[in-house]
Amino acid sequence: MKIEKMLKSISIGKKVLVIGGTGLLGYHTVNHLIENGHFPSVLTLPSDTSKPFPQSVPMHYGNISEMSDSQLQSLMKGYDWLVFSAGGHDTYPLPKDELETLLEEINVVSTKRVMEAGRSAGVTRAVIFGSYFEYFARAWPSLKMAEKHPYIASRIRQSEVAFDLVTDDFGVVVLELPYIWGTMPNREPQWKDLIHTLRGDGKTINYEGGGTIMTSVLHVAEAALGALERGISGHRYPVGDQNVTWTELISKIAEIDGVEREINTLSHDQLMVTAKENQNKLDEAGLVTGINPVSYVQIASANAFFDPEPTRIALGLTSGGLDEAIREQVKMVPIDNN
Repeated sequence: MKIEKMLKSISIGKKVLVIGGTGLLGYHTVNHLIENGHFPSVLTLPSDTSKPFPQSVPMHYGNISEMSDSQLQSLMKGYDWLVFSAGGHDTYPLPKDELETLLEEINVVSTKRVMEAGRSAGVTRAVIFGSYFEYFARAWPSLKMAEKHPYIASRIRQSEVAFDLVTDDFGVVVLELPYIWGTMPNREPQWKDLIHTLRGDGKTINYEGGGTIMTSVLHVAEAALGALERGISGHRYPVGDQNVTWTELISKIAEIDGVEREINTLSHDQLMVTAKENQNKLDEAGLVTGINPVSYVQIASANAFFDPEPTRIALGLTSGGLDEAIREQVKMVPIDNN
């Protein structure tokens, strides 16, 4: 009981800067912080015209890649905590050197600059929204995911450069996030294209086997606050709520749409045919992607599952609500694909 009281006392009324706060995850994190008595502010791009928050939430505009170190540090003065919800891009096909440079800039260099600025400005705790591919790179070493997928390598580097900056006065926690379901006002559903694909054009849907752990935006927001309040600095926390096979997800979407679907699970060899065709097209164009199509088949056809309970306990997360989050998003996507 004494520990619980201490945690509450040290976390009441913190000033929090949420970078990328108008995105899906940032939006729900900001609202969760408000609901729990904190005072979030948002940094978003100058081109962002959305106004999703009450006037009491300060909005700052700037591109962290274009801001100087002194501008970043000045912006973060007076804040207790920092949530980094920007970056994380796997980008589009590019020549190899360009892709690796861009991933390094977006996912690694920007993270390091932001964390350095926060530490210098007196921020005491920071949370980074990372990727669950980091978790599986550790769990499945035989797949050599960092070697084969530049995006995954950049995500691992992102955590490493942030953890290198940890001190007794500045703590950093990384949340390894999976597939996330949820919506926000005036924004297209994040998984619109996936929903169209899983619906298919007829009664029979051909799709890969395996599955993935999933969660809702609520639990990501809870994880962000939990990591700030009680996360161990220098730790990665894989976040999830429910392990779902692709067959189960297709069935859920079909049920929401009120239709019947037959699901034909594609074999590893069948998936490899398409992956090799895509890889050949990239090779002919002299391009690469952040996720290698051929190597990804082993991930896509596997069960990318883990036990969410350890993180749930460590960060004080609730559970449930995934089906409702999926339903809400599916209902926003017209069945006719228009």
